[in-house]
Amino acid sequence: MTSFVLKLFAMIFMLVDHIAILLFQHGNIDPNLYTLMRTLGRFAFPAYAFLLAEGFRHIKQEPARLRGHATLLLLLTVLSELAFDWFDHGVISYTRSQSVMFTLLLGFSGLWLAESWRGKPWVQAAVFLLAGMTGLMIGANYRLTGVLLIFAFAWYLDRFEAWRYGRRLVTMLGVMALYYLLYCWMNANFSGPAAIWEQMSIMGIYGLPHLLLVPILASYNGKLGFRSRTLHRCYQWFYPVHLAILGLIAQLLG
Repeated sequence: MTSFVLKLFAMIFMLVDHIAILLFQHGNIDPNLYTLMRTLGRFAFPAYAFLLAEGFRHIKQEPARLRGHATLLLLLTVLSELAFDWFDHGVISYTRSQSVMFTLLLGFSGLWLAESWRGKPWVQAAVFLLAGMTGLMIGANYRLTGVLLIFAFAWYLDRFEAWRYGRRLVTMLGVMALYYLLYCWMNANFSGPAAIWEQMSIMGIYGLPHLLLVPILASYNGKLGFRSRTLHRCYQWFYPVHLAILGLIAQLLG
């Protein structure tokens, strides 16, 4: 599994997810097809989070590239928020929830800040928690758990090349299981086991991709794969552009 394949994987399933939302909003989709498409869409965010952490791993010792990537990510976050609000709420500005780009920006910022305290795990943990709580407070997509998943992937990617596939698989299973449980706990307002179980029941089939992603991410080999500057640019700009297009279609459909 290469970065090229993961990028295609992330873009395709995110598009499937958002097309399902568009069709649902206008009553043009069978409920079973809607459920299937939204389930497939659950593959997208972990793939994006994984690729963000992998990208950071390769540039974290290069300040100029870090600044450039952070600037681009900030621009994409602003544009994506406008497109997200237009598509999801029909307005240019909606403050109660934020797009997943805020989650990715917080994750990248947290990794960059924590890198300044390498060798001081408690300080790094505090940075990660602060970034995660920020995601929770502003209502970023996947909120606390999404930001923490990026940090967990960064931890994994700093070590995986020295491990055999079996160890990668077990470790990734642990990462995704903790992410899923924390996500359900968060949606249960951090209540007790009964509330967590209720959230897991509500999630139902939507939780399946978290398990299916384990062997896929564990098979990542650290290689770029097919190289294309055009694809790279498409991947970077895909989120705001495709949401803007879907938002326009939604407006035309009324």
